[in-house]
Formats: sequence, C-alpha cells, structure tokens
Amino acid sequence: MPVGEALNETLVFELPFRARAESLCERLRPRWHVSVYDCNEVVLVAAELRPRTDDLAVLLRAVKLWAADSAFALLRFHLDGRSYVLESGLTLLATTAA
Repeated sequence: MPVGEALNETLVFELPFRARAESLCERLRPRWHVSVYDCNEVVLVAAELRPRTDDLAVLLRAVKLWAADSAFALLRFHLDGRSYVLESGLTLLATTAA
C-alpha cells in the first residue's frame, strides 16, 4: 500500500497525558484499530478508519463524545497531513450555563 493511502486512512489525535490517551483508546477499541505513541510532550492516539463511507464522521462523533465526557473542550487531530481542532461543545455549555 502506498504511503499516501495509509495517511488517508489514519487519524492521529494529540493528548497531553498517557492516561487520557489510554482512556480514548479504550473507548474506540471496540470499533477501530487504535495505537498509542509517546512523542515528546504529547501522547498520540492513531485510529485507523474502516472501509465504510461514513466511518470518518462516526469516529469523529465518538471522539467528540469522549472529549466532552473527559472535560476536553478542544482536541487537536491530524488527517491527510493537515491539522484540525475538534470542539467537544464544552465551551458552549459553559457559556450557556453562566
């Protein structure tokens, strides 16, 4: 498989602590193949997409729910060589509650 194709099928999430990375892996592992990598000041969680047309959306929804449950307002992830930020909705909830 060419390297470019592998990038299209893997999302990499950045987390500040290994315990949080393990928690995310535990949440995702029933549906996706995931791995944890210690990388300098962050811990990376790599999740491989399944061959379903809606799998990216399903994975991102699962991570968004996990982030909200884990009190992460924002979570950086990488796909296709680009960086993105996933918002869990916590900042919106905090603003509405205030």
